[in-house]
Amino acid sequence: MLRRTPALSALSVAVLLGVAFVVWTGVVLALPALPRVDRALLAPALTPGSALSQISAAFALLTYPGLVFAAVAGLAVWAWQRRLRQLTAALVLMIVLGWGGYGLLKLVVRRARPERALDVLTAQGYAYPSGHMTAVVCATIAVGAAMAVTRQPVRKRFAWQVGAIAIVAAVALDRWVTSAHWVSDVVGGVLYGGLVATVSLIVAGVHVPLPHDFVTEIVRARAPVPEDQVVRRAAVIYNPVKVVDWVTFRRQVDYELRSRGWQRTIFLETTPEDPGHAMTAQAVREGVDLVLGAGGDGTIRVICSGLAGTGIPFGLIPAGTGNLLAKNIGIPLDAALALDVALDGVDKPIDLVAVTVDSHTRHHFAVMAGIGIDAAIMDGTNADLKKAVGSAAYFVSAAQHANHEALRTRIRVDDADPVERLAHVIVIGNVGFLQGNLPLIPDARPDDGLLDVLIASPVTFRDWARVVTRVVTRQRRDDAQLDRYTGRKVTITVDRRDAFQLDGDTVGECRTMTAEVQPGALVVRVPRDAATPRATSTELAEVGAELTGSGAADLRAGDGRGPAGTAG
Repeated sequence: MLRRTPALSALSVAVLLGVAFVVWTGVVLALPALPRVDRALLAPALTPGSALSQISAAFALLTYPGLVFAAVAGLAVWAWQRRLRQLTAALVLMIVLGWGGYGLLKLVVRRARPERALDVLTAQGYAYPSGHMTAVVCATIAVGAAMAVTRQPVRKRFAWQVGAIAIVAAVALDRWVTSAHWVSDVVGGVLYGGLVATVSLIVAGVHVPLPHDFVTEIVRARAPVPEDQVVRRAAVIYNPVKVVDWVTFRRQVDYELRSRGWQRTIFLETTPEDPGHAMTAQAVREGVDLVLGAGGDGTIRVICSGLAGTGIPFGLIPAGTGNLLAKNIGIPLDAALALDVALDGVDKPIDLVAVTVDSHTRHHFAVMAGIGIDAAIMDGTNADLKKAVGSAAYFVSAAQHANHEALRTRIRVDDADPVERLAHVIVIGNVGFLQGNLPLIPDARPDDGLLDVLIASPVTFRDWARVVTRVVTRQRRDDAQLDRYTGRKVTITVDRRDAFQLDGDTVGECRTMTAEVQPGALVVRVPRDAATPRATSTELAEVGAELTGSGAADLRAGDGRGPAGTAG
């Protein structure tokens, strides 16, 4: 898979910092004249108990590496909650390489601190490199990266860079005033902290904030728009409950659209009364060129339904717990990566499924529909637990509903003869993965014009274990308790009304459900590697997982597409 190549400027900075740190460490270890220079540059000894010594000691404790890296860990939690997976990975890597690395280097170099060091907790152990400087440089770059990823205004980011330089200088001055380090230790800490932060961001695929970025952004913002440029507009439909920080989200989306020449973006917020029906209808009426959707599975299903047959591309930005459609079509779960895919990806037509319930109520779904125990599990999943532990909450609900009574079921696929079963699990799938990454129908394809039906009729615990094993391991051997069918139209009738779910949302109760595939009814933006026709859910899920785990795809270079991201 092609990945976005790190910026040459970022690579150059990383190489320069690496070479500088190695050379400087060699000088510290091998150059006889350096200790004399360090001694000449030592600050005058502080008088214990003086105001300056107390202030310096307090500041040294406040900037203690453990506390600074704890703050970076808090920033990582913040990033994770906002689905910035790559930024999270970069911050965690900074903590591991920074905190662990400088401790290991101290043990290798084993350099003693100055004899006149102020006798405080923060001046214990070996001297080179300065842990305080390593930590504060990592932390200031981490905050700058977070501000860049969330597209904070240029003025605010410039102010932070100036402030960051002041913070680093203040910590360096404090280490010098307290004689906790030789000057060469401070320099080594700055170099190592910068190297760790830069390498961590590059490895995780996060943009490295550099001063020249401000000039680039200012020039881009002031560049005149050609009079003959085609105006492209996007509508952004988002669920404010699922989007943790909608102000930051809106800023990110607006920046990315404007930087690509999009204008007059429409932002539409869903409400508890309307999960997106009116908002999607408005976007269609406005004739937008792209719809971006951010929310849980319910919001995404409603948007997909409203876009059916319109030909308007849909860019999906995962913001819920399940994110079923995203996982099944190769969309990365990192919000920044998903936004890149939505704006620079490839258009792929996929099937939608029209559902008629009890012969009168009509719905659509893009992932799966089910009657009985799976709907009970979805309905019984605790929302607070889902926020705390994610998909694991579904397994808790599954255990609670293990005794859900089986349904006497009649299944008719296309024009075939009906089949009757006493079924616990009744699922109609357009794609293959359920919550918790359970591969219920792993070979399902979202664009093959077919529905996949799975009926499971286990009775004993042993039956359940065998059926689950067959499903998860994709065994094809016949099993009296497991039926699989494919077709274009499926009608399921149960002997009593029971709950039914669509794309993970329990919608109501029914006795009869008729599902009919609508081939290619929805156009979605996907990564180039996920645009392969007739790829299985398993193959597409692997594309999304690899993107999420290892960096963004190079979506624009060398793929023969026009500026709108469609085949040209």
